Amino acid sequence: MDERRRVLPETGGPVAYRAGRAVSRMEFCADVAAARRALARLHPGNAGGRPGFALHEPDACRFAVWLLAGWSLGLTVALPGDDLPVTREALPMPWVGAGNAENALASWAGETGEDPVIDHGCPGVMSYTSGSTGTPSLIGKSLSQLRAEADMLERSFGGELTPETRFVASVPHQHMYGLPFFLFWPLAAGRPFVVEKLRYPEDAGRLPPADYALVSAPTFLRHLPDAPRSSGVRWRMATSAGSPLAPEAACAASEHLCAPLHEIYGSTETGAVARRTVGQPWQPMPGVRLALEEGSSRLLIHSPLLPESERMSGFLSGDLARLDERGLELLGRADRLVKIGEKRISPDQVERELARLPEVAEARVLPLPGAQGERLILAAVVILGPEGRRKLTAEKKIRFNARLRSRLADRLDPLAMPRRWRYVENFPANEMGKTTQGDLERLFAPEFPRAEEIPGAVEDGVALLLRMPADLVWFEGHFPDLPVLPGVVQIDWAAHYGRVYFGFDATASNVSRLKFQNLIRPGDSPRLELSRRRGGSELEFRYILDGKPCSRGIFAPRKPAAAP
Repeated sequence: MDERRRVLPETGGPVAYRAGRAVSRMEFCADVAAARRALARLHPGNAGGRPGFALHEPDACRFAVWLLAGWSLGLTVALPGDDLPVTREALPMPWVGAGNAENALASWAGETGEDPVIDHGCPGVMSYTSGSTGTPSLIGKSLSQLRAEADMLERSFGGELTPETRFVASVPHQHMYGLPFFLFWPLAAGRPFVVEKLRYPEDAGRLPPADYALVSAPTFLRHLPDAPRSSGVRWRMATSAGSPLAPEAACAASEHLCAPLHEIYGSTETGAVARRTVGQPWQPMPGVRLALEEGSSRLLIHSPLLPESERMSGFLSGDLARLDERGLELLGRADRLVKIGEKRISPDQVERELARLPEVAEARVLPLPGAQGERLILAAVVILGPEGRRKLTAEKKIRFNARLRSRLADRLDPLAMPRRWRYVENFPANEMGKTTQGDLERLFAPEFPRAEEIPGAVEDGVALLLRMPADLVWFEGHFPDLPVLPGVVQIDWAAHYGRVYFGFDATASNVSRLKFQNLIRPGDSPRLELSRRRGGSELEFRYILDGKPCSRGIFAPRKPAAAP
């Protein structure tokens, strides 16, 4: 058979393991033949190079079967990130996979088939990823690109593996990290993969005795050292992608596995670009040439994995970088610079400075709008190291925040100082281990106290007893020795409960007759009284603590916009 048209090498070993049972090459090829016949009935052609069908199948082996069957028919395979109704509606094409009516492979038993013959010039896959608007965005990969990446991975890491090494993953095979690393590489190299995904670090210790290669993400690897080992499981290597691992976490995971851990830098558009091991700078993958855009620090990538149309000009990354004889140093995203008080601030620089503190293991920094339309501020989400966890337990969060700010004072511009803080065990992450801006923003969603209604306390209104914990986020950012509830927050809470109880269109922009008299401190339980005035056209609020007035104001109706 022509090598250019072969996916599976000439080997007699199993293709996969499902529930510990080997899936033989003959069985796999028979399944591909059955899937090919099912697809031929379902979709007779692929006019205009458009995707022939959407594939979403959680079983990794069946996913590979559908993929090879589609390619053998010359069909492009669309790979949506999920099979939710909104995604299916956005991709109006035949769908195959588990739970779909089009799945016509119920009677695979007894089928026979030869190795799938595939033209490496066929379209390959279309990867659909949800953009910021919620509309799936499209990135195409030809089969020749995928095969080139598989060959690159084998040249880079194949020497660390035995022919019997089984690939196992904690990341989905549906995406552009799991697909080449966990499925296409072992298929092309004649090594088996394990169908079942590792959902928890403890699952790694329950694998049957054998040699394994782990395809994983940072979130999984951070917890791996806490999981029990299995004496019969021998790890040959592991890869990590999606976001950088802190050196301490990478070292701990590598020591737990007793095997090298390779971090991978790349993207859906570029494939694998560079790799590094613990404590080493990034090194380009074989055949990849890195440069900097003329006049800037943006990384320019020349790679055999790029589409032919981009190989000469290269792919201009959104990452800032430094290149020297030691290798590549990533400096953050070019598009993450934010303007605060007429100054350009880099959240990536703040993250690096935070990570240098002895209390901090890892940090993510993001811009957030300030209270009531105030200029942008920076917020920090922090994973603490042992020293940081000990200090946070020993002292109040407000004082601990102040400790970190004081350590940063001689390293950062005051405008770059984080004003809001969250301490977490792990960053929120999706299946690929990526932490998105939206994930981090949700950690700072508005917080409201627990409100207990006091029946009949206010005529034509409502009275609420507000239970406020001492560590309420709104007490952050004030003097450690005198944390108080800001006036803008009191207005915001009154407006919120005015909308909840009366449907009143209350905001800070239509409040008047404000008066602040006494402070509200952590642990206080003030009473908020809301009463309607002028036939319901106005809403008055009053905060009272221990019989003393704290603040008051009146929300008036919004004025209609002036006619143009």
